[in-house]
Amino acid sequence: MIQRALIPEDLMSAPSLAPLTALDDLAVLTVTGADAADFLHRQLSNDVLHLGPAQARWAAYCTAQGRMLANVVVWRPAEDRILMMVSRDIAQAFAKRLSMFVLRAKAQVTLADDLQVLGCLLGPEAPDELKAQPWLRVPDAQGDWISAAAAAGSTPRAWRVVEAGQTLDPGANQAAWRVADIQAGLPWIRTGTQDLFIPQTLNMDLNGGIDFKKGCYPGQEIIARSHYRGTVKRRMARGSTPWANSLALPQAGADLYIAQGDGRPAGRIIDLAHDGQTLYLLAERSLGDADTSGYSLGGAKGPVIELFPVDPAAPAA
Repeated sequence: MIQRALIPEDLMSAPSLAPLTALDDLAVLTVTGADAADFLHRQLSNDVLHLGPAQARWAAYCTAQGRMLANVVVWRPAEDRILMMVSRDIAQAFAKRLSMFVLRAKAQVTLADDLQVLGCLLGPEAPDELKAQPWLRVPDAQGDWISAAAAAGSTPRAWRVVEAGQTLDPGANQAAWRVADIQAGLPWIRTGTQDLFIPQTLNMDLNGGIDFKKGCYPGQEIIARSHYRGTVKRRMARGSTPWANSLALPQAGADLYIAQGDGRPAGRIIDLAHDGQTLYLLAERSLGDADTSGYSLGGAKGPVIELFPVDPAAPAA
């Protein structure tokens, strides 16, 4: 556990006195300029143009074929400045790709090396709105609090985005935070899972990550067609299984198989986390296999994990 003495006193002020966890697997991009909102509105699956200063949103960035290259938490601290939280391993390439499409727009995309993402379980001192509802932004003198979705019955939590360089143990409780993401049904697209899934597979049509009324963006036609024609064939499922620390972890994007089945791939790992002696994961599976719970890793005779439907995370405000 992170010791309070390691955390600067100004970061320990309201809205929470709970220990902060350095989430060094997440990075922040900034998009600045007079056209920043309009530009991102035409790139992401959610509404950015009408994003208020007290709101945050979950959104996808896709190929023209509707497959996800990234998912982000996006918020707008100022009219001409927008921030996006994204998996660090794809952040640099994502910024470069977005920059290719700026063209004549008055917008600049940069990786915010000066910002750091922390995680915090919210104590009783936190504002009620931050604890009661995800996808809200509460700014203060040090940075931003962004309320995060949490599994039903679990402790409310929030991301903390502040200037980089805080004295925190980068490994403390990070695995537990990633498990909380898995339990809340919030997987991150990383290098191994780019260009594999449409947003509906990750429940983004159910948790507010897609605005079907907004204008065009890459992949919009295919994503909308799947929605309105009811042709979504794969959905996210969750599971956990005992997993010793000595065992190599499976990779995100790896195939899953029906346990003791015919050996053909029946799904893919979307995201995973390992904490203690347990492996937690979110996986893609066919809706036709909804009555099948037993899947295996690495082959039909590999370690078995039980998969169950995911309760969608709370939608954005």
